[in-house]
Amino acid sequence: MKKGKILVVGSVVIDTIFGENFYGGTGANIAYGLGLLGANPMLFSLVGKDFKKDFSPHLKKAGVTSRVFIDKNAKTANFSILINKKETQVGVWKPNAYKNISKTPLTTTIKPKELKKVSVAIFSTGTPHSAIKHLQEFKNFSQDSLTIFDPGQMIAFYSRKKLLECLKMANLFILNEMEYKQAKKILQKDPVSVCKNLNLTFIKTLGRKGSVIFQKGKKITIKAVIPKKVLDTTGAGDAYRAGLIFKLWQGKTLSEACAFGAKISARNVEFVGCQQYTV
Repeated sequence: MKKGKILVVGSVVIDTIFGENFYGGTGANIAYGLGLLGANPMLFSLVGKDFKKDFSPHLKKAGVTSRVFIDKNAKTANFSILINKKETQVGVWKPNAYKNISKTPLTTTIKPKELKKVSVAIFSTGTPHSAIKHLQEFKNFSQDSLTIFDPGQMIAFYSRKKLLECLKMANLFILNEMEYKQAKKILQKDPVSVCKNLNLTFIKTLGRKGSVIFQKGKKITIKAVIPKKVLDTTGAGDAYRAGLIFKLWQGKTLSEACAFGAKISARNVEFVGCQQYTV
């Protein structure tokens, strides 16, 4: 793989955990991990007028190039999280500035010549409409890049037609266990089978049970890395993706990349908040 730029498309969010604010958002979390690892990713998102004061310097310090559009009339998205004894998250989502993600092209903040230099791109969260729009736009500039589709919790809002449309533009599809079950209902078929027919690599993350790779008819199990302590599981999946992308960007095998993702994920849960860990 040609070692060009890494593009992360996804949300930037202020997470409120037990009344305390932390930096979060799927896009920002993945970019943060990649920045710490020295990959200097480009982060595309929509943020509010409050982004510049603290969030922007924080990401810059971590090594992230922010290519965000700032809505001066709104605040950055917010997600208030409660975690019960079973480590299940219950939250309230306020999109704020991010509600216009579907209306904002990548080229609003990223030059076409920069998009052409991207070798790995991940499209996370957003909406079904924004995912299709941004994937199509990206493919106009970069046909040969490794494209990862990661709908996250937003998969519940996809129709079968829109989900298939996104999958046809991707090289790698990644979901956790809950998202996998939702995808199966939407597709009316096992996602593993659908991905096989599309010649698409599929990764299912299993938390403490590790992860599984389905590629070219083969199934490869990756063990989880046991953390020294577990303080907060929020953002563990995003940290996994950061490690995964970093190693793929370096030209490592998918198995090596997933194993490294497990290592970064374990590191993340040793801290409270998604962007507090170090590597």
